[in-house]
Amino acid sequence: MKEPWRLPYLPGSQLLQITSGCTWHKCKFCSLFPESQLYQEVLDGTYTEEPEIERLMEMRTLIDRLNIRVNLLGHHISNTVPITGALPDDKAAILREFDKAIAEFPEEELKSYRSRIWHL
Repeated sequence: MKEPWRLPYLPGSQLLQITSGCTWHKCKFCSLFPESQLYQEVLDGTYTEEPEIERLMEMRTLIDRLNIRVNLLGHHISNTVPITGALPDDKAAILREFDKAIAEFPEEELKSYRSRIWHL
């Protein structure tokens, strides 16, 4: 497998390939990982999006298991639950936000929100 492309000023940075949920599949980023299973599924037309609730549960799990000091800047419009905070200090509050969203928002409402973001 090829070495992933990195920004020149971040040569030693850790990369997380988090591409689940993309509704466009035409970003230049996608072509940087042509050997990936996800890329092949998109090309083959066999890729199916996961439910919005599952995305929230995955993000919650990731944040819950992070045991490093990190600033999270996840307040992008494409996130159905925008989050910003510093771990470990804000971890409990962020997890509560995810728990609330998972319990209270119906799948249809979350899906509708994402479908109205035309530039994705």
